[in-house]
Amino acid sequence: MMLKLITKRTNLALLMLAFVVSSFAALQAQKTVTGTVLDETGTPLPGASVIVKGTSNGTSTDFDGKFTLNVNNNATTLQVSFIGYVTKEVAVSENISVSLEPDASVLDEVVVVGYGTQKKSDLVSAVAKTDLAKAVVTPTSDVTEMLRGRISGLKVDVGSGSLRPGGTSEIIFRGQGSIEGNVSGIYVVDGVVRDGGIEDISPDDIESIEFLKDASAQAIYGSRAANGVVLVTTKRGKKDKVSVTYHGYVATKSIERNFDVYNGQEFAQYKREAARSADVNDEYSDDANIFSDVELENIANNNFVNWEDELMRNGVVNSHSIGISGGTDFTSVYGSLSYFNEDGIIPTSSYTRKNLRLNVDQKISDKFSVTFDIGILNDDIERAANVNVITTSPLGSAYNADGSIAEFPSGDEGSATNPLWNLREQDHDEKGNDFVVTIMPKYQISKNLQYQLKASMTRKNSERGQYLSSLSSSGEADRGIARIDNQLREAFLVENILTYDKIINDNNNFNITLVQAIDENKYSRTFTQGTGFPNESLGYDGITNAIGLITAERDKTKVRTASFMGRARYNLMDKYLFTATYRADGASVNAKDFKWTYNPAAAFAWKMHKESFLEDVDAIQELKLRVSYGSLANALKSPYTSLFTAEGQNYVFNDQTASGYSPSVVLPNLSLKHETITTLNFGLDFSIFKRLLTGSIEYYDSRTKDLLLKRGVPPITGYNYTYFNAGELQNTGMELSLTANLFNKEDFKWSISTNWSNNKNKIIDLYNDGIGEPILEDDIYNYYVGQPVGVIRTYEFDGIWQEGEDIANAPQANAESTNPQTSLRAGDIRVSDVNKDGKITEDDRVFIDTNPDWFGSLSTNISYKGFDLMVDFYAVEGATKVNPFISEYNNGGSLRGILNGLKVPYYTPESPSTTYPRANAEAAPTYIGALAVKDASYIRLRTVSLGYTMPESWTSKVNMDQIRFYVTGTNLFTQTDYLGYSPEVNIRSTFSNADTGYPDATSFTFGVKVNL
Repeated sequence: MMLKLITKRTNLALLMLAFVVSSFAALQAQKTVTGTVLDETGTPLPGASVIVKGTSNGTSTDFDGKFTLNVNNNATTLQVSFIGYVTKEVAVSENISVSLEPDASVLDEVVVVGYGTQKKSDLVSAVAKTDLAKAVVTPTSDVTEMLRGRISGLKVDVGSGSLRPGGTSEIIFRGQGSIEGNVSGIYVVDGVVRDGGIEDISPDDIESIEFLKDASAQAIYGSRAANGVVLVTTKRGKKDKVSVTYHGYVATKSIERNFDVYNGQEFAQYKREAARSADVNDEYSDDANIFSDVELENIANNNFVNWEDELMRNGVVNSHSIGISGGTDFTSVYGSLSYFNEDGIIPTSSYTRKNLRLNVDQKISDKFSVTFDIGILNDDIERAANVNVITTSPLGSAYNADGSIAEFPSGDEGSATNPLWNLREQDHDEKGNDFVVTIMPKYQISKNLQYQLKASMTRKNSERGQYLSSLSSSGEADRGIARIDNQLREAFLVENILTYDKIINDNNNFNITLVQAIDENKYSRTFTQGTGFPNESLGYDGITNAIGLITAERDKTKVRTASFMGRARYNLMDKYLFTATYRADGASVNAKDFKWTYNPAAAFAWKMHKESFLEDVDAIQELKLRVSYGSLANALKSPYTSLFTAEGQNYVFNDQTASGYSPSVVLPNLSLKHETITTLNFGLDFSIFKRLLTGSIEYYDSRTKDLLLKRGVPPITGYNYTYFNAGELQNTGMELSLTANLFNKEDFKWSISTNWSNNKNKIIDLYNDGIGEPILEDDIYNYYVGQPVGVIRTYEFDGIWQEGEDIANAPQANAESTNPQTSLRAGDIRVSDVNKDGKITEDDRVFIDTNPDWFGSLSTNISYKGFDLMVDFYAVEGATKVNPFISEYNNGGSLRGILNGLKVPYYTPESPSTTYPRANAEAAPTYIGALAVKDASYIRLRTVSLGYTMPESWTSKVNMDQIRFYVTGTNLFTQTDYLGYSPEVNIRSTFSNADTGYPDATSFTFGVKVNL
């Protein structure tokens, strides 16, 4: 035993001795390297990274730019890097001095500005570029929805069904600049203005996305650009090497909500309380008088239906994209083929899209070249059926005893129809084809003068078919309803562009761009509906067999525009930058005497960091002040608004059907003209602390004059309302964009980015009455001087009346009130007597701004060797919405105990609530609309994406440039007090066939990107 112990101790001592010797040998095999890192002016660079090439052994420079590093004797090369500078490799020696040069790709990043490009450092107007890598991690077919929170000042409206598979969003720049006119920004794809959205573009085909935010930047596109411009540039072929890229991912989506509905026993008690409240003696009714036999049996057996489990499913997304790029000195080509499929979380909702893109650049001679672009889209949409997810009673039975779907879950014929039944008996499909082709010849007339012709043609057609069978609740009365809606959009554009670039000397250069353009947009629609189908097997394809009422509608519009534009840019001493733009647009949509609109704008930028008093300040690398001012026309939203129009009317005369026309409901205004949006913008671009912190600050004041408004007219005229110009609207706001590059080492990089925006919207003026007195409010159309557009005017919720309070003398019970509640009692909603006059009248209504106080995002990017992590938060503060789940009967919000809905702590005498009123089977609580006005602020963990890029030593073995795998979680967590599927969008009305909302979802994505 003792011998074994001595042997073990001897072995341990020998091992320790070997470790000490090897460590000493290793120390002897190292040497110390010292040095200094300087910038291009010889100024020390603190925080620069110094690393032994091919290893993780490294250090950072101190405040004086000096470093000390222990390296192995066999180390030969050091890599020195710093944010905003080109990485430099130097040989290992005892004392090193390294001078880094600025990275031109950072300092002189090229930005698309419309009709050309500019170095980012030379931008005069408010132009922002999105971080495309962050945007494309969202698994959606809608490029616009991916841009939410990526640019300050940009709000993406995801309401009106835009979150459904195949849905599209609307973009709002810097607040709402009109009331009844156009409020949406426009898209310009590879220099071509699009009529509508950009559904035909695959995210994998996009090279860059820029935003034109102020009048100076927007003026080049004239009257259509007054509400902002999104510039989309697609990828193009690169010469020399042929490269192939593949991007594929699979995503799963699940419902996101922060509320509960009543379960079976809770809903049964809810119905009892509603019936009790309606009883004159305030007593419970017998259950047999409230529930059906089927419901009584299910209550007794605790057998209930969870309709969300029955009707909702996990959505699945599949996306695949292949791109090929290559070329020679004369020809370069980029081509791609994309496939996207999504099965939505609501049954019968799905979307399939197939994209083909081909971009060709051909150099014919030293002076002549041409580009040819073509984009093709084919898509299929299955729209969500009218499904009552949360309002259907859980007390019934979803299926009959034999397993078939029960038409009436409660068992009583004529009661609410089983949503599964309607799901089976309804179809709603849409098919579309888009075709966009652009050809752009270019001729270099001289060294400084270039001519370009741009010609583009767009054709988009869609067919929507809907069938409600005679067994569905909506089609039963008509013995089946078939609808077919065909739409066609056609557009062409021709532009002649002259560009003159002249560098006079090192201190003077200028650019002049002249454009002459014509375009035409045509839209046609044919809608057909038929009822009564003895044979329903063909669905809407059998519409010609309808034996009931058949109706047909035909709409057709055409808008033509002719334009002339001139822009001059001047750069003085690379310190003082000037831009002036003027565009004239003649549009057929305008009234006869106002065909032409004029759009002047100018901007100035001052590179203060190049002045003598700042050029030696080491902490400042860029400080540029920008000022712009411009006045743009806001085009009318619809054609023929100023003209006399008529609508077809069939009538009976002498017992025979005849056809005729009657005036439309809109009284024409021959003097109707465009609105004018004038914007003053101040901007400050900065880069400080050796480009550790970069960003911009913007302030704008935008005024819209000659507002397009609606006004009612006397019924004796035969019209309902008219459009006219009057008043003024103001939008002011601030925007902040910041990026902090905290670490930029070879193997470890960390940056944090944020953008923040706020907007204040206010109607400054309306119009005068017949005797010249100013009109300050219009309750019919919701116009109020001093208030924002879309303001809510309602009574102010002040709690719930309780036992023991002086209810008899409450202002609501006053007979002089607008809606006196003579039977007011505990459990009813209390509203504020704002003016303290002892009664509740319309004068007690208050204004509530629906617009957020601010919105923005915060994201961080971390990369370590092959791993990368992106975490992104999005927040909206101060937004207010009317929650239909609380106030609308069709969404279960009337507290009548008829429909299920949000589970809320409603008032009962035994459990008096101070937040929600008493249920009542006879009527919805008075002033329920005031209770439904809720704070919709939220903060959301929108994206967490973790990726891994395989090292080059591996990919080179299989002849690949890159292989990257990633996992992304989207909409992972939302903190909000707003009850609903999402604080951003209210789900559709459950008894509506319209696209009035689709629930947001949490998704998890697994993807791979391969470059050959």
